[in-house]
Amino acid sequence: MKNTCVIIALFFLLGCKAQEFSAVKKSDMSGTYIEKNSSEKIELKSNGAYVLYKAPITFSPVIEQCDYASNGQWSIVSGNVLEITSENYNLQQDGFKYDIKKENKFSQDSLYIRVVFNNIDFHPLKLSFTFNHNNSKSISTDDTYIVLPKSEYLWNRRTSTNQIGFSLNANVSGTSLYKSRILFEIFNEEINTEKNNYLTITLPNFDRCFYEFEPYYKELIYIKGKNALLWRGQIWDREK
Repeated sequence: MKNTCVIIALFFLLGCKAQEFSAVKKSDMSGTYIEKNSSEKIELKSNGAYVLYKAPITFSPVIEQCDYASNGQWSIVSGNVLEITSENYNLQQDGFKYDIKKENKFSQDSLYIRVVFNNIDFHPLKLSFTFNHNNSKSISTDDTYIVLPKSEYLWNRRTSTNQIGFSLNANVSGTSLYKSRILFEIFNEEINTEKNNYLTITLPNFDRCFYEFEPYYKELIYIKGKNALLWRGQIWDREK
């Protein structure tokens, strides 16, 4: 009988705790939290929006920095868990928008490709091109201007139209700052390379902030009371 009473009491206490957790509201968790091992902050706004701020740069030389790393919406999904989903940054910021200027000049035996960035003062990217859906006919390079022999990369003149794919690869050796996104697929187009053998590709909006943005989809963050969060293996304390 005594054991039965203990079990009933235990279930009662657990039920109270569950009820306590389920009573957590957005107003309880709204605020700014600072990651313990850095000065990175996440602000949970009372209207359901969040902003993840970058940690200020403390080393020299100081480089230009974006205002925030991510933003979007947050919500409480259970008594001790909340989630964040970033805004559709790709569409809103037009980071993948491009323009191709097609010209015909220089030697007709070669394909000339020039890539123009509005601002490329960030870590290097690999420029990758594939031809006619064939990975063996591809090239990955650091150069923004390349000259390719048509006989090696294209259809050996059997047809004047070639499928050209262009992507940016951030998986660069020694670069660890931008781990959230690796491959940026810009386009895959059919181009008459006999009529237009000189291509100038302009990326007007592919800037540092687009490149560094951290996307999240239903990312879970655990609530450790009303003044702390557990996220990415670290404790984030509410800012006083």
